[in-house]
Amino acid sequence: MTSITGDLATSPTTTRQVLIRGLAIISLVAAVIHFAVAGEHFEEYWAFGVFMLGAAWFQLGWAVAVTLRPTRLVLALGAAVNAGIVAVYLVTRTVGDVVGPTPHEVEPVGFGDLFCTVCEAAIVAGAVVLLLTGLQRAVSRGRFTLVSVAAGVAAAGLLSVVLVDGGSEMVMGADDAPATSPTSTGMTGMHMSATSSISLPTTSPAGAVVPPDPNMQMEPGMKMAQASCTSAPTAAQESAAVSLVDTTWNADQKYQSLAAAKAAGFVPITPTGLPVVHYINLANYRAAARGGTVLNPTAPQSLVYANTPNGAVLAAVMYMSTRRDGTPPSPGGCLTQWHVHTNLCTTLQRGVVALADPTCPAGSVNRVTGPMLHVWFVPIPGGPTAVDAPDAQVVQAAGKVRHPANAKA
Repeated sequence: MTSITGDLATSPTTTRQVLIRGLAIISLVAAVIHFAVAGEHFEEYWAFGVFMLGAAWFQLGWAVAVTLRPTRLVLALGAAVNAGIVAVYLVTRTVGDVVGPTPHEVEPVGFGDLFCTVCEAAIVAGAVVLLLTGLQRAVSRGRFTLVSVAAGVAAAGLLSVVLVDGGSEMVMGADDAPATSPTSTGMTGMHMSATSSISLPTTSPAGAVVPPDPNMQMEPGMKMAQASCTSAPTAAQESAAVSLVDTTWNADQKYQSLAAAKAAGFVPITPTGLPVVHYINLANYRAAARGGTVLNPTAPQSLVYANTPNGAVLAAVMYMSTRRDGTPPSPGGCLTQWHVHTNLCTTLQRGVVALADPTCPAGSVNRVTGPMLHVWFVPIPGGPTAVDAPDAQVVQAAGKVRHPANAKA
């Protein structure tokens, strides 16, 4: 007489149940990825965050529903909603965003988001198969358990790779430690104590000079050019920071006209048409490289334009130093800090052509840039001497200032 345990171990199930179990696991994986990136997307634009949370909760709920009651309605909903999510992904990676602060910006393709989309496409395909076919071939209970465990282990392993490889959008990196640590902040080297009350009025539309925000995160591929800056600015440094902002604004507000900037010799050094485009004046850059004044408001090396729905807006002057020793002039102390880029792919003919992801396209090279310092003309968080801001914030801030009519940069 066969034991009850033996009967359970060998009693048959079906290929349909195997596929349902696999789709539930895949849906859980996609839900975890969407939960992981929801916060980052809320910071970029509220609707993006809502979409990510909605997708995550649906995929989590669907995994439970399809396991407990795999009805035709549940399968059809899974196929339809995930097909919609895949369609949104394809649009944002080809046509660009259709809503938000940076419309028509084409989102980059990363390993994590691509893997999540593959999972969603697999859910669509599997649900359609279940709707159209019976899949009643018998499978032993032992094999069913083995397949379920193997699928779960594989999913967990791939999910771990996604969360680690996905970078700052997926997990907190070493530079994102809590701001309570005096030497490890969201922007390494930017912690200053007892300066939160500093607010120094300027004539720039960017507003008052304030201390750098220790919780602000730099874009991937950026780091501070200097060692940790912990000193409160002196009265002379405060005055120098305001003077730098005011003289830069007074000298360079004429470049609010993109035509005027081009006539003065500024040419794009990053691809045009992006949400934020950098222009360079090679004559000014070379003059500074030959020993001239780097912080020269009458001859800035670079201009930063934000492409808004109403045309290009001058967002900042960017001073560029060719000195690689990490000690460019910083008249405002911790209020005027420099950064470098570590992930730009450049060519002599075209300037910046791509981001190293992780390597550069053929014909371009990745070199650490010289130090750079922004003086902002639009009200981004952190004020006119903020080290950096995400493109979405720059474009949003640019839409708040008056500017002459421009075409896109």
